[in-house]
Amino acid sequence: MSNTRQILQRRKAVRNIGRVTRTMEMISTSRYRKHYYAWNDSMGFFDSLAQLAYLVITANEPIAHPLMEEKESDSMAVLVIGSDRGLCGSYNANIFRLLNVHISRAKRLKKKLKIYAYGRKVESYLKSHGISIEKVYDDFEEVPSEEQVVSIGEDFCGQYERGEICYFGVVYTRFYSMASQREQTLTVLPLSELIDDLTTRATVIWPWELAFEDFSLSPSAVEIFRSLADMMIRSSILGCFRDAALSEHLARVVAMRSATENSEKMIDELTGEYNRARQSQITGELMDIIGGAEALR
Repeated sequence: MSNTRQILQRRKAVRNIGRVTRTMEMISTSRYRKHYYAWNDSMGFFDSLAQLAYLVITANEPIAHPLMEEKESDSMAVLVIGSDRGLCGSYNANIFRLLNVHISRAKRLKKKLKIYAYGRKVESYLKSHGISIEKVYDDFEEVPSEEQVVSIGEDFCGQYERGEICYFGVVYTRFYSMASQREQTLTVLPLSELIDDLTTRATVIWPWELAFEDFSLSPSAVEIFRSLADMMIRSSILGCFRDAALSEHLARVVAMRSATENSEKMIDELTGEYNRARQSQITGELMDIIGGAEALR
């Protein structure tokens, strides 16, 4: 009975693992839907923001702003968004690979790279490779609040305006659709790079028939652009966190669904193996009985 007992124990263990993976799939599906609704609702806002940004950069007289200027500094900054938990396929590995590209680029340009991290997986990866971390954001889960986004944006904008950094980007996984998510870097500062990204990823803004000069503005264009710049930076940082959360949960749904399907296949295989072992055992016992009966004749 030891052989069949071991098979039953293995089947029970696999069934328990399957229940865990199915539960994790359901949890991630629920969280994915919550973030997806927020992401989908924000698309109209980003399109409108892109139109405003397009009007600004196509003005006859460009608006001067400290965040639009190229800075001379020996430091660059990146915010790396990973996950707190594993079991999400290659989600974190792709982020780490892109981060290594930034580290190599900083070395090539002979600049210091300030790394700001979100996610325990990112933190443990950097520590295990002896890479210093400027700051770890651990006071929120997945998506920061409006006040926290304001604080993050003001921190990096202040560093850029003071000339402490010449570049700021966000390394994350962008969500395009359920079938497409890709790790990439969103350049936030200098601001001109962010405006280019907003205008090129907008759903439809071409052809744009109006020009910046067609509007009568109050307050002045410079004051409006200051508020618009803050809005673009904050909303883009928030959008990066939301895209990352969407991509993470979708990756976990796929990984856990695959694990659940594999466990079901393994249970079927173990059940067949158990039936064959049990049948062989019963046959052996019958042969022993028949052999004993023959011996008594």
